[in-house]
Amino acid sequence: MSLQEKRLTAINNLLRKTGFMTTVDIAKNLQVSSMTIRRDLKRLEESGDITRIYGGAKSNYQAESTTNEKLQKNIDEKKEIAKLLAKQIANNSTIYLGAGTTLLQAVPLLVTKNLTFVTNSLVAFNEINKSDCRLFLTGGELHRNTEEFLGEKAENIFDGLNFDYAICSTNGINGNSVTTSTIPEGNIQNIAMEHAEKSLIVADHTKLNHSDIITFQKLDQFDFLATDSKISKEEIKKYSQYTKVIY
Repeated sequence: MSLQEKRLTAINNLLRKTGFMTTVDIAKNLQVSSMTIRRDLKRLEESGDITRIYGGAKSNYQAESTTNEKLQKNIDEKKEIAKLLAKQIANNSTIYLGAGTTLLQAVPLLVTKNLTFVTNSLVAFNEINKSDCRLFLTGGELHRNTEEFLGEKAENIFDGLNFDYAICSTNGINGNSVTTSTIPEGNIQNIAMEHAEKSLIVADHTKLNHSDIITFQKLDQFDFLATDSKISKEEIKKYSQYTKVIY
């Protein structure tokens, strides 16, 4: 494998992981010149692997991990966030609970607080249904990869509903951008936020400084970000510009 082929593979892997990177950041990561990276990006775009955007590039790879695959990642961090999240939610509240494996980890703790749940997550619904909590499932079209209901039918349930909290999830947060893999996954969370007194976003530390392909909301529109204790001091300072960070 030539040096350029090795770089192309490395760039592809970086962009698949982060969703988007600037040309300068890629060059720093691979310790080559920006001019070299620009030539590499042109070749990758010609092959259909990436799309060049002003100042950088994004991956065209859109396969999202399944819920079962995500459940096996960063388990300790997700459990830590789940405990933290449960402490923020008042007893007897009404909440929207989005899809996401970190939120799923919080269900056993949340159901002890006599909450009313609205969720578009099939797996969360099945877990909450083991409790005595009041429970609504949005319905709609099932996105089997993430086991959540999406689309207009799912979104229509929010008409006339009021939440104390909208608890949302993300595939990555980079600066003030909160991202996910598809527009419908973002839309349903945005609509829930419009009906909520407070909106919360959860993300373990590995999701910080990374982007998926769709920015669905700005971080400064959330009342706080719940993450785990492995967040760095630099990241606390960075993300506290936009919202309250708890860890």
